[in-house]
Amino acid sequence: MISVILVNYHASRLATKAVASVIDQVNIEKPEIIVIDNSTSESEHVFMRSHLPDEVTYVINQHNTGFAQACNQAYSRSSGKFILLLNPDARLLPDALSRLSDCLTKHSDAGAVGPRVYWDDDCRFFMPPSTFPSITGFYKEAVSRLHPYLASYPSLDFRKKALQSWTCTAPITVEALSGGHVLLRRDAIEQCGGLFDERFFMYWEDSDLMHRLKKTGYRLYMEPTAGCLHYYEHTSTKDELIARGWPAYLDKNLAHTTGFQIANWLNQRLPPAAVPDIEPLSCHDEKLSFPVPTELCNAWLLELGTRPQFIPAIGLFGNGPAAEVSTALFKRLRDKTYYARLSAPNPRPDLVYYWQWQGHSPDTH
Repeated sequence: MISVILVNYHASRLATKAVASVIDQVNIEKPEIIVIDNSTSESEHVFMRSHLPDEVTYVINQHNTGFAQACNQAYSRSSGKFILLLNPDARLLPDALSRLSDCLTKHSDAGAVGPRVYWDDDCRFFMPPSTFPSITGFYKEAVSRLHPYLASYPSLDFRKKALQSWTCTAPITVEALSGGHVLLRRDAIEQCGGLFDERFFMYWEDSDLMHRLKKTGYRLYMEPTAGCLHYYEHTSTKDELIARGWPAYLDKNLAHTTGFQIANWLNQRLPPAAVPDIEPLSCHDEKLSFPVPTELCNAWLLELGTRPQFIPAIGLFGNGPAAEVSTALFKRLRDKTYYARLSAPNPRPDLVYYWQWQGHSPDTH
């Protein structure tokens, strides 16, 4: 049996639709669904009670315990051989759960498997593969600072992995998986020390879990035939929570290793890597439209990110004279500067165009 864990925090309308996407799954035994509500609003609780099916176990916490602790709370109540973690702003596409389960069953070395994740209902925009903070990554950053010629090295390295994730037709091993949509093997969770370390309130708990799974000897897979929607929105609040949780992850998994100390020493003393010339983009009617040069009209890749290195980045494949981002998607990119890169859809493109723009501000639009 599969146990599904979902944590709600003032997102009841999204959360009930996420639960519905699980219940609508076919070709699989009826899953056990446990929802933990960290919301502090009675209206949230009323909505959840009235919209969740009777078979869902619904638990209301008296205060916001944090994502990691709430997941552990649900995990202690669960009984499934496999554990699905699903965010309120995620939706499983048809047959996703059975395909993820089949992948775990077929790969005995798999501790966890994730779906191919899309940003939009039309499944045209690909969410990036999960990044993993590692000593290797810090060394790659140091190398990029040594000379302008090497500045693009980490970006192209990530792009290569993203292209593989976005275009593969069979399961592949990956560095990490997001805790927002992942199927885990219970035995693997137990062997690596449990689900989440509760010193992480929110963010980095899934990176820590992936680190422990790999350290225990398990591999992580992405199953491209299993689809999931993630209605990702970027806000300054997320940046703050990510920054708040990073010191705990750093102290637990990296700071005391000689390799990290050397890489960190280099990164603190070398100048920042050079960034390409980036053209400002005006956003008309709260929609993004990027002109495509004639040389790329037959096939192009548009990448959207929060950093000029595009680590990570959302991807859109297309053709024609313009690459466009709808108003609805534009409004999900908020509160900061964003970057776009347009090029041929290959690992090392010759012709590349860059733009930047200011994200949507709900207070002024």
